[in-house]
Amino acid sequence: MDKASFINLRRKLLGPLAWHLSRRELHALMQERRDLEGIVHATNDYTGRGFYANIQSTQRVPETILLARLVQQARPKALVEIGTAQGGTLFIWVRTNPQLELAVSIDLPGGRFGGGYDVRRVKLYREFAADRPHTRMEFLRADSHAAPTLTLLKQVLGDKTIDFLFLDGDHTYDGVKKDFEMYSPLVRRSGVIAFHDIVTVDRGHEVFRFWNDIKSRYRYEEFVEDRRGDMGIGAIHV
Repeated sequence: MDKASFINLRRKLLGPLAWHLSRRELHALMQERRDLEGIVHATNDYTGRGFYANIQSTQRVPETILLARLVQQARPKALVEIGTAQGGTLFIWVRTNPQLELAVSIDLPGGRFGGGYDVRRVKLYREFAADRPHTRMEFLRADSHAAPTLTLLKQVLGDKTIDFLFLDGDHTYDGVKKDFEMYSPLVRRSGVIAFHDIVTVDRGHEVFRFWNDIKSRYRYEEFVEDRRGDMGIGAIHV
């Protein structure tokens, strides 16, 4: 047996076991962690296997907790996340909002800023709402800047408007600007739009520039643990 055949056989045999162990671990955490802070920390404590190895969030925990509280207060029924990566923030939004009816993830395969999760992980992300049959989850693995993606999202939303929009995809100035201009009109009046990396100034990240351009037009909040560091979350009230 050549090396490629051996690897394929190994995946075929170990894949179902990895899924079984990962799903069991995830469900145990979902039952154990029911308060907001516990749910946020669960994204770092979960230990899956294989393609389902982690759901870590590339966010600062104190900043995420503050945003999650804000979102929870808004009691969203429909939310859209642009930039899902390992699924950490999607897990948080779904688990901290039991009244949620629709959660939509838009993520570009091979995206420059951490997008492109393996398609096999979709079934892991669907498990986030496994105990909530009233919560529908949709996954658009596509370019958020493409017109067909916007059209598809409108079809998925139907007569719903977005209560919470999280922008964590393209971090260039033009990229985040385009995401905002394309998707913010779908957010309901008094809804919330949040941006990640509002203080990061290196590695081609330019969200801070766009954030500083628009924040004064709205009632806004900033959740920043270290202004001399990176990351940071900004939220505007539409």
